[in-house]
Amino acid sequence: MEKEILHVVESFGGGVYDFIVSLVNELPEFKHTILYGKRENFKKNLEEDFKNNINFILWENAHREINLKKDFLAGKELYKILSKKNYDKIHLHSSKAGFIGRVVGKLKNQTNKIIYTTHGISFLRKDVSKIKNNLFIVLEKLGMYLGGEVIACSKSEADFMIEKGIKKTKYIFNGINILDIKDIKDKEKKDEITIVTIGRITEAKNPKLFNKIAKKFIENKKIKFKWIGDGELREELNSPNIKITGWKEKREVIEEAKEGDIYLSTSLWEGLPLSVLEGMSLKLPVILSNCVGNIDLVKNNQNGYIFSGCDEGVRAIRSLLGEDLKVKGSESRRIVEKLSVDNMKKEYRKYYLYENKGMENYEISNS
Repeated sequence: MEKEILHVVESFGGGVYDFIVSLVNELPEFKHTILYGKRENFKKNLEEDFKNNINFILWENAHREINLKKDFLAGKELYKILSKKNYDKIHLHSSKAGFIGRVVGKLKNQTNKIIYTTHGISFLRKDVSKIKNNLFIVLEKLGMYLGGEVIACSKSEADFMIEKGIKKTKYIFNGINILDIKDIKDKEKKDEITIVTIGRITEAKNPKLFNKIAKKFIENKKIKFKWIGDGELREELNSPNIKITGWKEKREVIEEAKEGDIYLSTSLWEGLPLSVLEGMSLKLPVILSNCVGNIDLVKNNQNGYIFSGCDEGVRAIRSLLGEDLKVKGSESRRIVEKLSVDNMKKEYRKYYLYENKGMENYEISNS
């Protein structure tokens, strides 16, 4: 009999949206129902992005930030849904859905069905107070005791969570659909270098630092910066050598990124950034800020550098420009090939089929 998975996500957009699209489309042997909360400026075409065998339920009261009234109502909605139908697995995505889902799962005596994927654990955030972050830690610890499997998106995220007391955390590396190698032409040497990033322009992506680094290269007319995306903090990207593309469809995002020579991430926090994986799949060497998630993706400086702060970022770019970008980019591609959606789906399939209580993790090695 076909197993049915209920996916629960309070903020359906960004990397979490891309993750769920990839996962459910790659596991058509299961029936999937997605309970989702609409994100601001939600413009996704669900029917276009998702294949068949998927049902959608709008989670009316889901809200990203803590709001006791709405959170209670959101929990009540989920309770009713679980009362109407018996799902084989309940897959919770991100911190809010993770907590509400485990509380409701406990009330319904269904925690043995729960998988919770963190997607950048809440207490990694740098845009909230220390008091709020400590509250997030307490809630995550409480959630752990309520039951269910806790899965981080990278080894560094899992290590950070274990260090903070979420002892039962395991991890499955995020994966992407690796672009066909024949579609990626080796870049010919050119006079102009384009440094790119992909994503929504938000506090988490630290556009202020991206702008600061770009300003250091204003005098060098051969170096350009490009932010592929848009967002509420776009005014922070005011350096004249930065181009903001605005919102693009996935296919257009990849085409824009193909024109780049180096991928730069200035993020304050991540789980495991799908946008960086996409850049690496395009054979782009990377310069990544020193944060959870990013640090899993640079190996012994073979495919780029990790940096802290503006000055280090500028030095890393200058250092990379003095090296063979083609060699570094090929190493990026080699690393990311181990982080395919195929590897990721194999691990989640084991959870969905009750096969795996430990787990085989896909380590990134230099072999």
